[in-house]
Amino acid sequence: MKKQSCKKRQQTGSSSHSKKKKQVKKQNCPKSSSGRKNTQNKYQLPVTCGYKEGVLYLKKYYDKQKCIFSEEQWFKPTEFERFGMKEKNKKWRTSILCSGIPLQKLIEDGFLSAPTFKKSRVQDAKKKKSHEGLKKQESHEEIEDNKDDDDEEDDDEAIDMSVFEGPVLPVTCGSDSGILHKYRFSTGRCRRCIRTENHWLTPEDFTKLSKPDGTWKKDIVSHGMPLGKLIKKRVLEPHAVNCDCAICKEPDQNQLNDDVCFVCNSDGELVCCDECPRAFHSRCHLPAPGGDSPGSQWSCTFCVMKNMESSSQKTQQDVLSSPVSQYTLHCQYLLLHLLRESMTDLYPNVPGYSENICGPMMLGRVKMNLANNDYHTVREFITAIEYVFHHCTTNRDNDFSRMTFRLKELFEMVFKPL
Repeated sequence: MKKQSCKKRQQTGSSSHSKKKKQVKKQNCPKSSSGRKNTQNKYQLPVTCGYKEGVLYLKKYYDKQKCIFSEEQWFKPTEFERFGMKEKNKKWRTSILCSGIPLQKLIEDGFLSAPTFKKSRVQDAKKKKSHEGLKKQESHEEIEDNKDDDDEEDDDEAIDMSVFEGPVLPVTCGSDSGILHKYRFSTGRCRRCIRTENHWLTPEDFTKLSKPDGTWKKDIVSHGMPLGKLIKKRVLEPHAVNCDCAICKEPDQNQLNDDVCFVCNSDGELVCCDECPRAFHSRCHLPAPGGDSPGSQWSCTFCVMKNMESSSQKTQQDVLSSPVSQYTLHCQYLLLHLLRESMTDLYPNVPGYSENICGPMMLGRVKMNLANNDYHTVREFITAIEYVFHHCTTNRDNDFSRMTFRLKELFEMVFKPL
């Protein structure tokens, strides 16, 4: 059985056992304990080109300014390439290295975006050119520098950027869909930030589901915009290649499950399912998880029901009149669905229900009664839920009819062999 304590995003259990604890609180890349020095390193990269060494300042880089400082001088990447005697390459992205890695590779992996730095023709102009000629040439270069970016901005004018402001983004790649959680996003390959129905995946792994040879920054799209463009617009911010924050250092096994309870959508000490990404507070799950047993496997009720094969041919009336003891798991499964939906605002069309704490509280009472074996038949259990719906909706007629229709949907889903 695995356990996670989701508040500090750190592992407290032994990695040699399946049982683990992890405390996670949704957060951005934090400052490390060494203070200002590491804060500066987050925005600086050591770079080399040929035999020249320098420091790339990311803020200046993204603003397309002279961003590399070397030997008391500032350079654009194209100028630093010449300074390092690599101008014959004519491709600064491969000529300039960071810790031995070409910048082109960092761009492909999402650590850096790729602003356009045009070579300065002014510096290559002959000395005999007049000052006026140089000014005209400089103006022409400035237009070329901004041409590509202007074209992109024109294409994006029709997109409402407010749709990207939340903590999560709906994403698609081919026929696959998922939810990207911004606080988990780090890079393309080393952080599981996309939640699908059955897994947490890195952007690269998510791309491979539909496009094995695809590129995640181009092929993963949110609201019609590729992730690569969202990085350029600072909607997503990849962590630096030398980032040593807790998010980037977290073990992969701690990224396999949700960071909040699937039922109540809050953090704390969670029990993790070994078959799906769900995690639960012990008090929220039905039935309550058993005792800690290092190395043991645990499956949530959702997975147990999914894997269960039933040969029951009873009619609905037969089930309703049957003892609860024959359908305990089915009742727990149905109640878990209702508890999740009541506490995580999944009733968008029933405003009077989700805003009223009465619903979750009274469903909690049904949960307690079910655990205490207070219901003799399935009909008594269903009647108790209908009672909650009746007393915890504001617009009694409309909302009650919607809620009872939802109960009917769940009942037919849970008892599908009928």
